[in-house]
Amino acid sequence: MAKLKEYSYQPNCEVEINLKLVNDQSVKFQIHLRYGKSFPVIHSEIACLKRDFLKLLDDLKHIDSNHLSMLEFHDPGLYIYHVPQYGPYYYPGFGFLHIPEEEREERDSFFRLIFVLDASLVNDNSASECGPALCLRVKMEQINEFVESLKLELNSF
Repeated sequence: MAKLKEYSYQPNCEVEINLKLVNDQSVKFQIHLRYGKSFPVIHSEIACLKRDFLKLLDDLKHIDSNHLSMLEFHDPGLYIYHVPQYGPYYYPGFGFLHIPEEEREERDSFFRLIFVLDASLVNDNSASECGPALCLRVKMEQINEFVESLKLELNSF
């Protein structure tokens, strides 16, 4: 079981992944999106190729602080959108106005990871990038710990 919690002094939101079945070719896991006390827990069971799962974990460790990205499996089920804190498109407090590099007050970099479950996986036969989602504001250290705990659990099967 690996958990990724929002970065705050009192985290309420988290993503939890529990591996259910691992073999040479595939991985089956259960994912829980927790939004705090105001919303119910949303969960789904996803099966994917093992190489895709490992690639997703590797891609998650290599996101950067300047580019938007979308991480996904080849099989439907889970999409992760990455929105960096800084970039030419966005600066906190200024909206979509561009602030030149030399005028930025860089602080600790945060990443916004948006975990989206595929709504069509249960209701239809086609994949969709739309469904219930959870946005977490995290630091790179948290992402690395999350990925490493999943890899350790994967190797213990």
